[in-house]
Amino acid sequence: MAVYTVYVPDFGRRTPLSDAEKYAALPDAVFVREGFSRAAFFLGPFWLAWHRLWGFLLVWFALLFLLVVEAPKVFGSATIFWIALLLEILLGLEGNSLRRGELARRGFRLTDVAAGLRRTDAERSYFRRALTAIPPPSPPLKITDAPRPPMAPPPSGEVVGLFPHPGDAR
Repeated sequence: MAVYTVYVPDFGRRTPLSDAEKYAALPDAVFVREGFSRAAFFLGPFWLAWHRLWGFLLVWFALLFLLVVEAPKVFGSATIFWIALLLEILLGLEGNSLRRGELARRGFRLTDVAAGLRRTDAERSYFRRALTAIPPPSPPLKITDAPRPPMAPPPSGEVVGLFPHPGDAR
């Protein structure tokens, strides 16, 4: 069973979100899987670019440059291979942690932990819990639902309109 941490934007606030803000944040929920990331292991720089981890992508290219240009002067090819493999394993182990840190820097807040056999199961359980915990926003009032002010009785003896006196010729 996979475990996911769920992050939603906190709208730049550090106070609890109102019900309307919680509803507004639900479509932007981000699910980050706990544990080893096979995609980060096999597709390192592409995975970093896909998740917009630009600072780590620059570090990745700097390390790659060092391995390709400088390491052959000091190490043999087998040692360079093992160093590259260890860097890939490190990215696979820590990739999701890097992603969680970047989400926190971008203003996302950890709201829940969801579990499921697949990601869709975890999403379904999270949204089911979130939607039952948050009362739905009240619908806007219709004009017919608005309370009406009491009507004043018409003044006696006067006619409102084009004929100011009752009984005048038309």
